[in-house]
Amino acid sequence: MASSVRTEGLLELINRFQGAPKIAAKVTAARLDALGRRVRYLMGLTVKRNRYTGTLSDSIDYHVNMAERSVSIGPTAKRGRFDAGLLLEMGTGPIPNLPFGPIAKWAEFKGVPAGAVWWKIKTKGVTAHPFLKETLDKPATVTAIRNTAGALAQELTAGVMRG
Repeated sequence: MASSVRTEGLLELINRFQGAPKIAAKVTAARLDALGRRVRYLMGLTVKRNRYTGTLSDSIDYHVNMAERSVSIGPTAKRGRFDAGLLLEMGTGPIPNLPFGPIAKWAEFKGVPAGAVWWKIKTKGVTAHPFLKETLDKPATVTAIRNTAGALAQELTAGVMRG
């Protein structure tokens, strides 16, 4: 009994794969950009319940890093020299030199007594309101990530097969 291996079309297939890096870069950039836009929107919904001036939610942005094939999403706003997103996410310890004016404005906006809020922050700190894990755990975020991975695989395969 003789065995044989047929290689018709193998060289053509190998040649098609040589274009894969260029195809992968184009497909990946587009899909990561779409994922960044979607998760930016979902993160905005998550932080919205803690909205005061809108500065934090309006600062949520994303950046695609093609060298790492990644997308970073998060707020860029500052509170003085501090990262406003981290302040919301992690809270703070006591703030002994806390000015009353900004707290009074916030308390009026929320309809709560300013003195009690000011004293709580001065002696205990700002309560954490984690939003990063909540954003990542949202079914819509999980679906967006899963759909991005699937679309990348399909588009890369189709692009390689087209040549």
